[in-house]
Amino acid sequence: MNPINWITGNDTGISSKAIWSVMMGADTISDTDVPHDPADFGRCYRLLKLFPEWRNRLDEVAAALPKWGPMVREWETMECLYEKDAATLYDFMQKLMEECFAADGWKKTGTGSWEKGPHFIWRAR
Repeated sequence: MNPINWITGNDTGISSKAIWSVMMGADTISDTDVPHDPADFGRCYRLLKLFPEWRNRLDEVAAALPKWGPMVREWETMECLYEKDAATLYDFMQKLMEECFAADGWKKTGTGSWEKGPHFIWRAR
């Protein structure tokens, strides 16, 4: 498989497409969100298994997309948890989420509620 075939396949999601976009040098990345649960992470994990040379370049994702910094820093831990215990991975990822939002310039406005400028609001479901 090559990267062009992958992006047109059915094992993609917002977070895995963000990795793909950075690795492919895309000028514009439409959505840059981090994985929020083990299913999201799994798509990223499988992408990096297909293109293992990209695994060593994850710092480029963090450099281009600040929200990814905490996730990239903890990627190895998340891989181990994904392979062993999805429930523990989910809890671990949720703990990182506050750090991810803060790294991207969001301000916490309440429990599970974030704001970035006057027009962007995010609330956990």
